[in-house]
Amino acid sequence: MSPPATAPRPPRPITVTVAFWLQLAVVLVLLGLAALTVAEAVHFDGQIDRAVRLVPDADPAEVAGERQGNVAMTLVLGVPAVLLAVWLAATAVPVRRGVNVARVLVFVASGGQLLVCFAQCCCGGFLVPALTMPDIGDEPPQDWDEWETSTFFDTLYSGTDPWDDLFFPAAGLGVLTVLALSATVVLLLALPPANRWFVPRTANEALPGPAWVMPVPAYAPTGYGYPTAPLVPGFLPPNQPLPPGYLICPDPAAHLTPGAPGTSPGPTGPPAAPPDDMPDHLR
Repeated sequence: MSPPATAPRPPRPITVTVAFWLQLAVVLVLLGLAALTVAEAVHFDGQIDRAVRLVPDADPAEVAGERQGNVAMTLVLGVPAVLLAVWLAATAVPVRRGVNVARVLVFVASGGQLLVCFAQCCCGGFLVPALTMPDIGDEPPQDWDEWETSTFFDTLYSGTDPWDDLFFPAAGLGVLTVLALSATVVLLLALPPANRWFVPRTANEALPGPAWVMPVPAYAPTGYGYPTAPLVPGFLPPNQPLPPGYLICPDPAAHLTPGAPGTSPGPTGPPAAPPDDMPDHLR
């Protein structure tokens, strides 16, 4: 059984075109955030080198811990941004061509962005207890004096850094921009005009009224082994069941014209007498 024919696809809606360009903008912002994260990692590594030069007797464990934390935060922030950018870039052109699978993948990527932002916020939340003093009563922790008297940490985190004053606001603005643009793309691709364009209806569904039309043949067999007889166009063959919803004219003869094919001229006089040589059983 052949699959149902699809109706001709209408022109691409303007909402899909706008969503395509906004999706490319999201890709550029994500790549910009990834590059900004790498630049911050390089800058902070230089700050660690500066603190090591100023404090030659710094604890190697403290220095190694700062370098490892720098690399870990770069991976946590940069790798998801690059993966999402590649995902959206790979689906942008198929979305513009009307591939519904690509549209679904865009929806999945937008949901993944929310999960990534939530996970990154949780990872950042784990750093907050390290920056606050716990409620320990009268006795401080054993290593608290070492932290307070660490010259390496004092040198590394003392003072103000103009780069940090620029990095954190720019990163926050970039994340908000990605979320806003992604939400707009999802909304545009989910609107009814875009949905009808991505999921075209079949030819039968596109027709108003009944989903089927039965053409009436001009000739139909009157019986097996007998010649075909002409039928009036627009009328069903004899003994053919009527489909549901088929309209029947109460007076079909009113639509016939004299002399049309398939019409009968009607009786014009008394029937002719049978020939004299016709057998009696046929009279």
